[in-house]
Amino acid sequence: MSLPAVPWAAVESRARSVAAGPVVRSGGADHLLVRDLVTDSRAVTPGCLFACVRGARSDGHRFAEAALAAGAAALLVDRPLPLDAPQLLVPSVRALLGPLGALLAGDPAAHLRVVGVTGSNGKTTTSTLVRGVLEAAGECAGVVTTLGARVAGQTRGTRLTTPEAPELHGLLRWMLDAGATSAVVEASSIALDVGRVDAVHVEVAVFTGFEEDHLDHHGTIEQYWASKALLFTPERTDSAVVVVDDPWGRRLADQARVPVTRVSTRPEVPADVRVVGWRTGLDGTSVVVEDDGGRHWICSPLVGRVHVGNIAAAWATGRSLGLAPETIAAGLAATAAPAGRNTLLRGPGGPLVVVDYAHTPRALAAAVQTARDLTGPGGEVHLVLGARGRRDRYKRQGLGVSARAADTVWLTNEGSHGERPEAIVEELRVGLIGGSAVVHTVLDRREAITAAVEAAGSRDVVLVVGRGHETTLTDDGAPVPFDDAEVAQEALDSRADELVAEQAS
Repeated sequence: MSLPAVPWAAVESRARSVAAGPVVRSGGADHLLVRDLVTDSRAVTPGCLFACVRGARSDGHRFAEAALAAGAAALLVDRPLPLDAPQLLVPSVRALLGPLGALLAGDPAAHLRVVGVTGSNGKTTTSTLVRGVLEAAGECAGVVTTLGARVAGQTRGTRLTTPEAPELHGLLRWMLDAGATSAVVEASSIALDVGRVDAVHVEVAVFTGFEEDHLDHHGTIEQYWASKALLFTPERTDSAVVVVDDPWGRRLADQARVPVTRVSTRPEVPADVRVVGWRTGLDGTSVVVEDDGGRHWICSPLVGRVHVGNIAAAWATGRSLGLAPETIAAGLAATAAPAGRNTLLRGPGGPLVVVDYAHTPRALAAAVQTARDLTGPGGEVHLVLGARGRRDRYKRQGLGVSARAADTVWLTNEGSHGERPEAIVEELRVGLIGGSAVVHTVLDRREAITAAVEAAGSRDVVLVVGRGHETTLTDDGAPVPFDDAEVAQEALDSRADELVAEQAS
């Protein structure tokens, strides 16, 4: 992908049009051409604009000299630097990343039909479903989620759920160049809070639901909610689809200053799109929704009651985009679940294994209930549970409380990030006090998954949560390869081999 070159004068003009304060340019002729906007000095390309972002642990101004040595053409700063290079002094570098990232990528969002999706749970699944609906309508649709970016059979990895603004605009440019006519962007609360989706105006903003999360960043639940609510303003979206099953969703729907389509999976909650019936099993999920066009039957290959709300939200989004009911239904029926979202594994004579990303108390409760729905007669639920180190400690007891609904719990390491795994597990264990589940502690995650698979019967379900699609695990040092689904499948295969050997003896 070759990004268009932009004159230095145009960069200054865009900065002046959006900055909340004075902008001072020093050095560089008007016709100096700038390509790309980079925030990491290690990723500098010749001719780029290097943004000196102040972070929690480092200050990008310290790396300006290295960026220039690597070929940067100019600097974006919030304090003048004693360097012989063109500089644009602005009140806040971070606040300009979106507008300038968009400019240097050719303002790709302006040429795409964009849908933004936020919420505590279900963002990745709902984004994937909406993309499927758009493709069923004949669009070439890109998507940016926790799993990375995809368009027209091409994929790119992303380090963050929602990439930094310059990278996000670069991905939208990549999608546009690949023939995309639309894009679905998963917008995390942190991304909204720090401006990663700035200069992306969406046609529909989707809210999938809300519960406490990321308070290590936001501080309070009110701040967390307020960050998500930023997407639902006239400056950022034309309309909204809001799941109103919880009070936070209803509050957002009441306060949003754009047209809102309310979605509910609960019959007692008034909504524009209502789920009036559903059924889920190993073959997928069927949902009956009712809207102003009547009742519609939707079939999806996604498994689990947790996906009922995601399916309904995707349906409402399709309707908000003006698509025909039969087109939306076809798109939902053709869209497979994203990796690590109720991924089902099975081997001869072994239990059903479900690998899921559930990492909040409410998501875990829903995952355990789904696992219970999938057990055979008299079957039990074996839960492999951990919690991430150095993150959201307040959630750990809540996860333990939700885990009480399982029959057996295998407490293990989920990636300690330098924290003591034993301490993390003990905080989970506090939430399990008073429950009837049998609790084992096996800190080695591979051993825990293997032990759960070996202990479960053929009618049981082993539920492995917390990591979903992730393929590396981090403790004290560098990340090491670890895929929950691969480990579980190895355990199932080993069990099947043992069964064959027994039958042959």
